[in-house]
Amino acid sequence: MFYIINKMKSKSNNLKRLLVNVQFLLLVFASSLSAFGQQTLEREVVVVRPYQPTVGDATKISELPEIKDTVEAPPDIDYSIYPMPLDIDFELEPITAARLEHDPLPELRNSHIKLGFGTYTTPYAELNINTGRNEKYSAGIYLKHRSSHGNIELEDGQDAISGYGDNELLLHGKRMLGNSNLRAEAGITSNEFHYYGYNTSVDTTFQENDIRQNFLRAHASLGFESAKNDSTSLLYDISLDYDHFQDRSKNSEHAASAGAEFQQYISGQVVGLDMNVDYFNNTRVADTSNTVLRASPWVTKADEEWEVSAGFHVYYDYYGETGKTYFYPKANLEFSLVKDYVVPYVGVDGKLDINNYSSVADENFFIVPGLEVENTSNTINLFAGLKGNFTRNISFNASAAYRVYDNMHFFINDSLSRVGNQFMVVYDDIEKFHYSGELKANLGNNLDIMFKGDIYSYEMQAEEHPWHKPETEFSVHAKYNLQDKIIMEADVFHVGERKARGFGPDAEPVVLEGVTDFNLGVEYRLTDVFSAYLRANNITAARYHKWHHYPTQRFSIMGGFTYSL
Repeated sequence: MFYIINKMKSKSNNLKRLLVNVQFLLLVFASSLSAFGQQTLEREVVVVRPYQPTVGDATKISELPEIKDTVEAPPDIDYSIYPMPLDIDFELEPITAARLEHDPLPELRNSHIKLGFGTYTTPYAELNINTGRNEKYSAGIYLKHRSSHGNIELEDGQDAISGYGDNELLLHGKRMLGNSNLRAEAGITSNEFHYYGYNTSVDTTFQENDIRQNFLRAHASLGFESAKNDSTSLLYDISLDYDHFQDRSKNSEHAASAGAEFQQYISGQVVGLDMNVDYFNNTRVADTSNTVLRASPWVTKADEEWEVSAGFHVYYDYYGETGKTYFYPKANLEFSLVKDYVVPYVGVDGKLDINNYSSVADENFFIVPGLEVENTSNTINLFAGLKGNFTRNISFNASAAYRVYDNMHFFINDSLSRVGNQFMVVYDDIEKFHYSGELKANLGNNLDIMFKGDIYSYEMQAEEHPWHKPETEFSVHAKYNLQDKIIMEADVFHVGERKARGFGPDAEPVVLEGVTDFNLGVEYRLTDVFSAYLRANNITAARYHKWHHYPTQRFSIMGGFTYSL
């Protein structure tokens, strides 16, 4: 830096010197011109500021020599360690435990009552009473009544007595015993109705008492189950059940069942065994009994990406004095292509469907009193599908199944009666294809929608058609919650065309046309415990036959209120 400054000073002095010389030359030149004009001119030029050279201060650069030694000598260190205990003297002072405030448990309503009244003179009442929150036991009682006293118009325009009455009483309780639970249940159900659907081409008149029927059921059960959450422990569920079923004609049935389910985690898989013994005794004309024994061992192994299970069912069906053994495979595999979003699955299964008087009456109220129906063997059930989620709020499940049934029953109008207002069964060995799809969507916190569709195809061996079985079924259910104040629900059901067998050997099948049913309901919650509701069914007043000769009620509406205690 000093060197640069000195250089600049030197250049400045040189410049000054040059300017002085230029001034001197100009003066000389001017003097020459004046002398040339005046011939004689003498002047004296004095340089006022002569050039004075200077030398700047020099900067000394100090650099010390550095000596590098390439030989490194390790240090010679000699030391000793003498262990000595560290004497620490302190006193423990207890710290007051922090108090954690638990979130308050939501308030439970122990009782609920629902009352309503609708068209076709239809009263409705429901009462549910339960014990409060308790770690040792729970108990409750449930009562329900629904009846209708209106008539239904038949094909010939005449009104038929179609009133019905359903009543139910149920008592239930559970006792918690630490690692296990003891449960009990007992109840009685009464269903009164009329055989109002008959062949209107027959000129006949029925008195109400002639077509009245009543089903009475009494039920009791006792169960003992494991309450452990530890998957390494043996999990079990043991149950005993008894049912008594009787109709107005004194046809009765006694049914007893004992079952046990066990499962245990062993070496990375879950091993299980399910067992059942079912006994039925029907006293229609002569005492007939049916005993069915079942054993189903299985094993399941799962990972985060897949799950596989395998096993089999063994049934022994002893009816009257004849016994038969059935064997069915059981296997299922599902794996995740895209975790929680795309999950294919495939499997095979089979079972023996037990058809006793009570179960068949639940399927079709209008059967011949005391009807005995043989068991059905679902020989093979092959299925495959795809389930998962489109988004976090939209899930789906699509599947296809191929089933083979031996001795499957179908309902037909009783040909021994001219009016045909009761049903008996025919049997056939069939093949059935079933295609199913389901979509659930939660659109925001307030709107839920569910779509479901089923398509059926039958291959019959003896019968011409699968009597009273539809080829298609579709449904849509939507529920909207407006600030937990107004709850709206809408349902759309579609049942495709069905066929019923006509009377006589050469009679043509009767076509039961498909129907679409619209239902709408709304509930307004005035307070947390009191609400009012209104529901309309079959808004389009579509004429629908559930069974041949049996049209159902058309447009109906019911309103009422609910109250919680």
